[in-house]
Formats: sequence, C-alpha cells, structure tokens
Amino acid sequence: MREQITVSQYIIRFLESKGIQWIPGVPGGTILPLYESLAESRIEHVLARHEQGAGFIAQGRARTTGEVSAVFVSSGPGVANLITAVADAQRDSIPLLVFSGQVPLALIGTDAFQELPTASIVSPLVKKVYKIEEPNQIIEILDEAYHLSGSGKMGPVWIDLPKNIQTQGIEIPDGNFNLDSLKKEELFTTKRIEEEPAYESLYLFLQEFKSLLEASDFPLLYIGGGAKKEYLRLRDFVSRFQIPAVTTLMGLGIFEKNDPMNLGMMGMHGTVVANEALGVCDLLIAIGVRFDDRATGAIQKFCNQAKVIHIDIDAREIGKNKPVHLRLQKDISEVLPFLIEEDFCIQNTKAWEQIEVWRQIPEQHPMKNILLDFASVLPEGDHYILTDVGQHQMWVAQYFPFANPKSWITSGGQGTMGFGLPTAIGVALSQREAHVFCFSGDGSIMMNLQELSTLKEQNLNVKVILINNEHLGLVKQQQDLFYGSKHSGSKFHFHPDFSLLCQSFGIGYSEWDWSLGTDELQRVLEKKGPAMIEVRIPASWGVYPFVPGGKSNQEYVLDKITM
Repeated sequence: MREQITVSQYIIRFLESKGIQWIPGVPGGTILPLYESLAESRIEHVLARHEQGAGFIAQGRARTTGEVSAVFVSSGPGVANLITAVADAQRDSIPLLVFSGQVPLALIGTDAFQELPTASIVSPLVKKVYKIEEPNQIIEILDEAYHLSGSGKMGPVWIDLPKNIQTQGIEIPDGNFNLDSLKKEELFTTKRIEEEPAYESLYLFLQEFKSLLEASDFPLLYIGGGAKKEYLRLRDFVSRFQIPAVTTLMGLGIFEKNDPMNLGMMGMHGTVVANEALGVCDLLIAIGVRFDDRATGAIQKFCNQAKVIHIDIDAREIGKNKPVHLRLQKDISEVLPFLIEEDFCIQNTKAWEQIEVWRQIPEQHPMKNILLDFASVLPEGDHYILTDVGQHQMWVAQYFPFANPKSWITSGGQGTMGFGLPTAIGVALSQREAHVFCFSGDGSIMMNLQELSTLKEQNLNVKVILINNEHLGLVKQQQDLFYGSKHSGSKFHFHPDFSLLCQSFGIGYSEWDWSLGTDELQRVLEKKGPAMIEVRIPASWGVYPFVPGGKSNQEYVLDKITM
C-alpha cells in the first residue's frame, strides 16, 4: 500500500534525508503548513529577526560545508526582504534552496494580501525558480532543485509554494521514501584521459597549455574563489613549478600569506606587486575567476601584453569579459591532477628579479599591526574570519594571515553591508566547536543589528569586532579623493552606545585600545560565547593602494597614512 503524506511533510522528509539539521526562517500565514510539518520533524528551526538575516544565516552553513542549505520565508514582504541575501548568494555561487509561501492558487493575480509575483521578481537572481501548481510536481522538482543548486556553478534555487498546495496529499510510490536516487558522477583518473574519447579535448588542452607555458617569460596565475576547494593542489603546483600567483578577494587563503609564490590580492585594493605583475605578464592563467571589474580595473587595459588561458566550470564566464587564447570548461578538480603530473620547463628568472623590486615598495598601514596583533592571540582550534563590507573588509583582506580559504568568508560580488553578523551565526551553527570572528564596521553592523537577538538566543561562540571610525569609511575616502572632500552622507552624527546596546541584548562587550597591547583582548577572545569588541580608529585612515574607477591596475594611488 502506498503511503500518503502532504506536500509539506514530503518537503521536510526530503530535507531530513539530505542531512539538514537546522533551517533558518521567518514564518507567516502562507507558509504555516510547512512550519507545521517542520514542528513534527527532528530539524531545528532558527528564528531570524528579519528574512534577510535568515538568508545570510543559511549562507553561513552553505559557505562552510559546501552543501545546499535551505531557508523558509512567507509571501509578499518575506520574499522581498530575502532578495538581498539571495542576490548575494547568486553572485558568489552559494547553494541555497529557498522555500517561500504564496497565496492560494485561486487568489494569485487578484492582488491578495501579501501577494507578490515571486517567480518573475526572483528569476534573474536564481539558477531556476519553480512555481508549484499541482501537488505531485513536488516529487520531481525537489530532487531537481536540490541537485541544480549544488552542482556545476552552484547557486540559489527558489521554490514558490501556494498555501493550499502545501496541505494537499501525495502518494509515495511503493511506500518507499528514497530521495537519494541521483547518481554521483565518478571522478576520472589520469589513466582514463587516454582511454575515453570524452576526455580528448582535455588531452589537447594540456598539450597547448604546456606549449604556452614553456614559451612564456613571465607566466602568472590568476586564482579566484572557484578554485578554493583545490587549494592544497594549487599550493603544490606553484611550489613545484615556481609560478607566481595573484588572487581575487574571494581567493584569499588559497596560498599562505608568507608563501614567496603568493603576490597577494589583485585589483582595486590589491598589493603593488600583484597589480604591477598583471601589467607585464605575458601569460595569464585564470582559474575559477569572472574577470570582474573590481579585480581587473579597466578591462580594456587589463593584461594586454598577455595571452590568456581560462579554466572555469561555467562556460558563460569564459571569454565573457576578456578574450582568451585557450579555454577549458571543467571543474578545476578534474584538471589539476594532470597539470601537477606534467613536466614543464619554465624560464622566468627575469620575472622574479622584477617581482623582488616591486616587493620593496612600502605598503605600511597601522591596521596591519592591529590585525597581526589580533591574529597573534587567536585561541587554539578551528577559527573562521568573516567581514561585513567596507574599509574594515579591505584591511582584513590585505593583512590577515588566513590559514586556508575555508577560514575566510566575505561578501564578494554584491558587496552586501549587513552580511557579516547573520552569516557568522550560520557558520557558528554549522561549526559548533570553532571560534567565529566577524569584523564589522559601524555602518555595516547597523544593517542587520537585530540578529544580535538570534545570536544571544542560540548562545553561539561568535565575537563581533566592531571597527568604529564614525563614518561610512569607503564613501568618505572616495569623497576625499575624487569629490573635493565634500562629505555628504558619509558621517554618522549619532551612534548608539554600543556598550549599552550589547547589554540590552545580553551580549558581552569590551573596548580594545590597540595601543595598549593584547592581554585584555586575549582574555575576551578565549572566553566562550557571544561578545562584541569595539575598536576605535581615526576617520582619516584610508584603504591603500586604491585603483580609481576606470583606471588600470597599474594606475593605483598610494597614500601616506598619518597616525
């Protein structure tokens, strides 16, 4: 006899079968049937204080585990409030499965209470949006949606659920609930490359790759977030063949900070040596990158002396912004084993001599010592470094010695203020024994401040390091540089007392005077549980180097920072 359950019960069983142990969300009338089924399950619900916060909490799990994470919201304003977090996930390729309530089918198109045309609104921001109009659709759609979100170039997928559909019954074939029917693709080995015609294109690519590399006098690796999972092999590759590398913001941590092969972050706030190397390299090997404007500067001036090799999992990204000489659409995991096994003959001695000259150009900043002091007293054990968006984000990116790319989490493509706190909550929920540190600015922290309630409720080991300069720092910096220091809308003329604010939320608070050493800071960091650490800095500090919009990466601004 076939088992009959409701659509909402089926969804919850499906998510249980995928190992999801908690789901963030904000309930409302149109999604209450799903919440009824959730209450009967072993999945914990994390009640966010805002739907945007819920989306970022789900991102925290997805960014640390690499697995598809779910989030529940109601219709209308719930959908609208979630969009920012979903847009952020789309740009950074984060796998989210969104379930939104919708008014009953009979009311769609009548401007019913809390109705929005969800599918048409969110379709540009997701890999796919599904409108459920018949209960049995859910069986096939769930499998497809979950697989789509977590495969290829990962990203958000949205399922819109009319309220009346959620309560309708469906039959499970043969009484079995087997949701793990998708077959995992077998990773091929080096032996298969010559045995199977499907990999002939890879074989030809490797021959051309070798030819271009050996003909190069100044090869340079350009590595992004799409290559993070292969960071150990990438470290081996650059070490073995002595090829210098630059990384994007999202690729930080792939190479160790003190690795001589690592020229650092490139782009708008990249290192001098990274940006100068981009200007003279004659072969650019791009892996897991989008050639976005913050990394490349003026694209028409980017690496014009170089031949470009581009490897990416998404064919749409290859050649989209920059013409390439050699392309390969593949997961980097399928390529690196062969590259490492090759025997390249590389002559780049003169390139290294030039790199050492660029490394002598000073890039000192007081935030460097502050961040290195902070890193020196981190507690033992796993730790994650997150940021919001602004000057503090760029300083952390420039100076923090990340252990690996998994420990570094930030908003890249969308640059979303308010990202840090709720995402840190999601990270801490996924990594209960880890230490989670969220650097935020006095502007960013106010964007999702309400999630301090969620942090306290969950009693998570998250420390918020609040860098307070009483300004929207990057806005002020650009006004100083390009708008005659006309400071419109960049200064906060009122701030809450963050000490009293934390007290009201039941969150520990301390202020770190970085000029007095790290003893008190170390005591705060080692104490378990949530806390905020406020660090006051002058508003005059800027982020440098700085590549102005429309300029090449070699047209950077260097500034002497005064204490």
